[in-house]
Parts: sequence; structure tokens; C-alpha cells
Amino acid sequence: RARDIRPAIALVGEPTSMRIVEGHKGCFEYTTAFRGLEGHGSVPDHGVNAAEFATRYVARLMELGRDLRDRAPADSPFSPPWTTVNIGRIAAGTARNVIAGHAEVEWEMRPVQPEDAAYVRAEIDRFAAETLVPRMRSVHRQAGIERVVIGEVAGLMPRPGNAATELALALTGANDTELVSFGTEAGLYQEIGIDCVVCGPGAIAQAHKPDEYVETTQLAACLDMLGRLHDKIA
Repeated sequence: RARDIRPAIALVGEPTSMRIVEGHKGCFEYTTAFRGLEGHGSVPDHGVNAAEFATRYVARLMELGRDLRDRAPADSPFSPPWTTVNIGRIAAGTARNVIAGHAEVEWEMRPVQPEDAAYVRAEIDRFAAETLVPRMRSVHRQAGIERVVIGEVAGLMPRPGNAATELALALTGANDTELVSFGTEAGLYQEIGIDCVVCGPGAIAQAHKPDEYVETTQLAACLDMLGRLHDKIA
């Protein structure tokens, strides 16, 4: 007999203050490792200072970040409307009088369009391969730079006829939707054909800082939504 086949829907519970979010930027994360040559700080030309080359790498990333402002689509709905680059962590060396033999740069970008991510990767890899590595290896043949992908998560793009949006609006009683700059796994679900929205208790303003919290009123609102969802699909 015929079966009632419903489209796949995902409600991703990230902190949106229970507002309905149907679009966000992607989140691409990397760690770039620098292998130099240690030595005494009094003779810097006898070593390869990984910290020095890491700072040059970071400076180039920041230049690319400024270039991305000019690449923002005219109709970009995000704030800010361009792809952003952020340096999250830099670690290098063992002591102030020792040439740093190793360094790491942890960084990310939040693409508003896939072409921006490809542009940054190509440009920073070219800079490393053509400018930094030859200089490093002129002193030490085993020196090098390696960029490691930690994660590349596509953004969530607003789409007409999104069944998840219609469901979330009905469950919460909201009249409109929003877009945000932070990322979630919703883009991964959308890539495989699942309708998605992001909606959950708590605010992103309280995230990634000391004493994170979620207000009890937010938890109550979320439980109410889940209760209505249960009644709707039961």
C-alpha cells in the first residue's frame, strides 16, 4: 500500500535565543605547522626560526582577510557580508634565547561563498611554497610548512520552500527568520538534501567565554517547542 513519505528535516539546537535561523556562514579550520632549526639566539643566521616564518604566514593571512572585503557578494545577507579570517592561536619556541625550531598557527575562515575558501587556500599555500619554504630550506633542507585541515563545514544557505523553516515557525509561533555569522553542522545536513534550520536555547553572546550559561526561561521555551513537536508527529 502507499506510504506517507515525509521529507527529512533537521532542527539543529545551537544557541539562537530560540529564534529561527535559516542561514549561516561556513566554518573552515586549519592548523599550520612550521618546522625550522633550533640554535642559539646569538647567531640567528645559523638556524631557521619557525616563529619568524609563522609571523610572516600570519601577516599574509591578514592581508588575504582584508582582500576578502572586496570580494563580498553585492547581495550577501550576512553580517559582516564578507568572508572573515581569524587567527586563534600561535605557539612557538622554548625560550627567549633559543631559535624557535617549531611553531603552530591555528586559524579559521568563515566563507560566505565557496570561491573565497578556495582563494584563501590557494594564495596562502602559494605564499608558503614559493616564498617561505625556499628561504627556510636555504639554511636547513628538512625545514618545511604543513597546513592540516581540522574541519571544513559548509554554510547553511536560505532556500525557498524549506520544510524545516515552516515547521519551526509553526512550533515557536515566530513570524520571521534570521541569519547568523557563527557556524553549525546544519550545512552538512543541507549538503545531503535535508531541510534544516537552527534553533535552540541560549545566546551566542554567552558562548566561548568564562561562566557560560543558559537562562531557565530559554530552557522552558525549548521544552515547550519540543512538546509541540511531539504532539505534531505523534
